[in-house]
Amino acid sequence: GPFSAVLCSGRFFHPDGSANDELLPYLQGRLQVAVPTYFIVGGEDANPVDGLPADGGDLCKNLTFLGRAGCRCLPNGLKVAYLSGAYDSRRFDESGVFHRGGSSFKPFYLREDVQRVVDAASTGEEEELAGVDVLMTAEWGDKFDTLLPEDQPAPLADRAVNTLSPAVTTLASSVPARYHLAGTEGVHLHLPPYRNALHATRFYGLGAVDGGGGAGRKFVVALAVTPTIQLALAAARDGVKEGADATPCPYTSKPRPKPSASTPEVVGPVARDDVDDEWARGDHKDLEGGEWRCGECGNVNRAHQRDRCNMKRCGAPREGLELWRLESMHGFNARGAKRTADGDIMSGFQAPKTYTMMTREEAEAEAARAAEAAREEAAREEAGSKKQKKGDSEKTSLYASQKPMSQKAK
Repeated sequence: GPFSAVLCSGRFFHPDGSANDELLPYLQGRLQVAVPTYFIVGGEDANPVDGLPADGGDLCKNLTFLGRAGCRCLPNGLKVAYLSGAYDSRRFDESGVFHRGGSSFKPFYLREDVQRVVDAASTGEEEELAGVDVLMTAEWGDKFDTLLPEDQPAPLADRAVNTLSPAVTTLASSVPARYHLAGTEGVHLHLPPYRNALHATRFYGLGAVDGGGGAGRKFVVALAVTPTIQLALAAARDGVKEGADATPCPYTSKPRPKPSASTPEVVGPVARDDVDDEWARGDHKDLEGGEWRCGECGNVNRAHQRDRCNMKRCGAPREGLELWRLESMHGFNARGAKRTADGDIMSGFQAPKTYTMMTREEAEAEAARAAEAAREEAAREEAGSKKQKKGDSEKTSLYASQKPMSQKAK
């Protein structure tokens, strides 16, 4: 120290609000944040204020929410590009028109938000020359581990659910940032500097604050950052080509050659040259190397993920997709998520007070109970319908019940 700013990437608030009381003294003015602090959020829903402003703002003195997406110059001269929220494949291509008008932040981002960051980080004389100092995202980008050495295990290879974001991959490969800070995964990782369009980027994946100590759980890193415009001008003056000694960009590079057949397979990224950029909901698609693209969410599953899609909030089966869609309309899928009548998955942040993520056994038991209740209800309705028809057939017509008129009455 002393430090001129603190940048917080990842989930800033506790998902269920249980630990947010620690912020109240600062929000009420009884305590003061010591260093100017700028934060983004991930997919968490709970927060200690009545809705985060989508365009950002001060929660209290020295505590600032940067906002949904964009680029900002901080008082210390650093330029920061940022993207708040979590990737949701079902909402990513929605129009922002449907999400404007409200004052609260939505815990997911859209394709146009990603493009807004790319445009903001490359618009302006200084940005075109030097890019930005820091890129902040809550999530890690897919394919970040493409160029990891063979003797270094992939830090997220044991995850049962894929939480990497293809949108962050686009950002990280398109925004020329000196540093990229990301959270959410609960693991600390520092990649070697890799080349971008203007210079080189240093990626830091940060561990969870409450994740304990150890090199693999480190949640803070101290950086001495010279504003990128100063570095770019110095390099141009001295005729130095920045990033010449950096590694290629992992997000746009082909993976390292696979080991021979006699060598055990290493779980890691595989080639995805056959993956189309455009995806539409439909059938599963087989890809090279045993991979397959999920027809439900678009996630590319690796060869060892044979039975179900491993994308968070999906879990579509490899076989019997259409039947699964019908069955999960009003029940729970293999990941424990429930669908609406339109087929949308009700995730924790979309319906946090209604549905919770359950184990597979709990979800199957709940689905069985729901199916049994539906059958009983259908049986009751059928019995009621039969009784109604029988009663109608026994009724005598008003005209048929009248006695014939006598000749005199006529």
